[in-house]
Amino acid sequence: MKKMMEQTETDLVNKRLTEETIQRQRQILTRLLEAEKSARERDQDTKREAQAAQNHPPVFPPAFEKYKAAAPSQQTELLRRQQPTLTPYYQQKVSEYFQKSK
Repeated sequence: MKKMMEQTETDLVNKRLTEETIQRQRQILTRLLEAEKSARERDQDTKREAQAAQNHPPVFPPAFEKYKAAAPSQQTELLRRQQPTLTPYYQQKVSEYFQKSK
């Protein structure tokens, strides 16, 4: 990398700005950024440990309780009475579902 930097410096001093010089400068920049990233990662705490996932019961919003407690037939009735805001395509699909379930 030092050789590339010296060559770029020589090109710039001699006012020879070519596509090759620009490409070389991009490579130098990329390598410097990679070196910085690896140094930062090395400096991070090496004592980090993985922890297994824990099973937590699902937490539902309070408004969901009235739907959860209802029997399946009551759930269907709630859906029929309180139509969620859906796009016309999905409204049609829900209507078809209720027609088939009769």
